[in-house]
Amino acid sequence: MKKRNFSSENRVDDDFVTGSLNWLLHARYVRGEHAVCLDLADQLQKQHENKHRYAHYVKGSVLADAGRLQEALEKYHSCIRLQPQDPEPLKQVAKCLSRQGRFQLSHEAYLEADKLTKHPDPDIYCALAECSWNLGELERGVEWARSAVQAGGGERSAALLAKLLLACDDVQGALNAYDQALSTHACGADTLAAAGALRLRAGDPRRAFQLLGAALAQQPTQHAAALALAAMMLQHKDLDAALARLKAALTAHPTCVAAHTNLGMALLAKKKYIAALTCLQRAVSAAPLSARAAHDLGAALLACRRPASAFCRLATAAALQPFQPYTVLLIGIALERLGDRRADAAYSRAVALASDDPLIRLNVAGRHARAGRLAEAVEEAAVAAQLLQNEDKPDAQLASSLATLLALLREAGVEVSRLPTSMPVADDVPAEDSEPTPGEDKLQPDEV
Repeated sequence: MKKRNFSSENRVDDDFVTGSLNWLLHARYVRGEHAVCLDLADQLQKQHENKHRYAHYVKGSVLADAGRLQEALEKYHSCIRLQPQDPEPLKQVAKCLSRQGRFQLSHEAYLEADKLTKHPDPDIYCALAECSWNLGELERGVEWARSAVQAGGGERSAALLAKLLLACDDVQGALNAYDQALSTHACGADTLAAAGALRLRAGDPRRAFQLLGAALAQQPTQHAAALALAAMMLQHKDLDAALARLKAALTAHPTCVAAHTNLGMALLAKKKYIAALTCLQRAVSAAPLSARAAHDLGAALLACRRPASAFCRLATAAALQPFQPYTVLLIGIALERLGDRRADAAYSRAVALASDDPLIRLNVAGRHARAGRLAEAVEEAAVAAQLLQNEDKPDAQLASSLATLLALLREAGVEVSRLPTSMPVADDVPAEDSEPTPGEDKLQPDEV
């Protein structure tokens, strides 16, 4: 049997063979053999007088993967010139423009590609929604995301729709979008974690726990789910489980500021002061402009009887976020422990920022009592009692502290008849030690 000779002598067979090499070109690119892929593309271009469309397309993809976006754009434009009705090169042009931060041009390119497609393309609609997000046109982005969902965009389009609705402050719409995605698609860990965090924010801890657990079961290093679960466990005083989740989150992302902050507060609750301060200091070092990190470090330093250092950190937090009443309250406590006269001004500022907060009112009452202003202490205690009474579920710890303060005022001979007759009752509140523990006596002195 005579062997066929695919040489340039037979032009028809040669065109067929070189055209069929597209599959090999694609296989080289998918395998990541970019050098071999480029050589093959150059060979095909020579054989076809630089008019091989797929060779231009693949070379553009290789250049785009290497970050050489402007050169990739030139290759994609060559494809468009050879066949202007093909939307795929135009989509890649729009993608390169988006990676360059030229979102308006990318948006226009995607619109042109949408005109060329014969059927609704969810990838184009998702890309248009992302461009609208980057351009600040959230309502238009929601419309494109809805179009992507209707076109069968799957999990990506539903998650993008929920993200845009949440940016528009439509929490219920975002929840519905996540519910639809979870009921119709097998979602990944990132979507499950985002849906669980939103459920936790919406006040549905049971459903949030299920979603976050599913995210961690699918991807144990999903740090967002680990952080949200740790926050739930800290609220329920399950410190050991919270520590395990936070350590897992830090294993996946060692520079996560929220994980370091929450881990520090959990260690502080377990009275591991040195480790807690180390974690909180790492959070502040990683995010020096984070008011939350500075606030938590100041609170920890205050608990460790270092009011001067605590005041410095809390002042930084107040400068970054001046309308946070609890930061101002802690500043007042730190100044009081330092014997500074400005403590009263800080307490008054905290009351002005949150006059209906029983915790702040109770602390102000304690300040007046310690300063010998017993009449003012009774007035503030009465306000705190009324605020606690107005709550559906009064905080048991605050009720216990209020009862202790009133007992001390009575021992001092102060008439407290102006207080409400039915005081909030504190049930199942663990007794607090009025004296410091031996471990607390050995804390390092403050740096003054």
